[in-house]
Amino acid sequence: MFILVKYNSNNFDTLSKLSKSFNYIPVALYTLTLSKNKEENKNEIQKLKILVNSTNQEYSALQITLHAMDNTTQGIINQLKQEFDIIIGIGGLNKVNRFFLEQTQIDFLQDPHNSQFKVKFDFIHHFNSGLNHILCKFAQEKTIGLIYSLNFMQKKGIIILKDIGRISQNTQFSNKYSIPIYANFIIEKEKDILSLNQLESIQKQLKLTTKQIRNSQNILEKKIKYNQKKKTKEFISDGLEKIN
Repeated sequence: MFILVKYNSNNFDTLSKLSKSFNYIPVALYTLTLSKNKEENKNEIQKLKILVNSTNQEYSALQITLHAMDNTTQGIINQLKQEFDIIIGIGGLNKVNRFFLEQTQIDFLQDPHNSQFKVKFDFIHHFNSGLNHILCKFAQEKTIGLIYSLNFMQKKGIIILKDIGRISQNTQFSNKYSIPIYANFIIEKEKDILSLNQLESIQKQLKLTTKQIRNSQNILEKKIKYNQKKKTKEFISDGLEKIN
């Protein structure tokens, strides 16, 4: 199973070795924040590319946080797909969720339910989970998956209960629209690495079905291998390849 390991020069090698001891394959997760300052964005992207080239990891993922959007943001994100095996957009705000799902070519939307950018208030009959039927149709049509980072479970109190409720609601949306889910910790320290039995126990609490749990174990690998194949000269379109 492929897992996302946050790239940090201080402990990445240690976490990678530990992941492999669990028979997991680490995917180096780099981060990028885009603001409304175009020159700043350009400099951050340049530094990111230098870092990625210098570390030369076998598999790479990019996690994008949006602090602002303009008419260049879509192009920046879509161009970065050529530099990484998968692109992940961090969700939360409804307008950000919609932007990622409707206008970009990301591979996964992470935590559309989260309230780190703005406090969310739930409704009487349903949770303010960041997704609705329209957004799920965008995800379905563009084969964009969801990532639930389980790191929130290290918090305490009512925050965990609210997040579990919102994730569970989105899990039902995902099941209805056949949207793949990856539910795991974003690995930042040793205790984030769980056995499959521990992981499946948490996934069941989030109302993932048996099929969703099974698919969660190979969705990263499938998406990475597919994206790598798309970049080859032999690839024409889904189901079509050049024959020598």
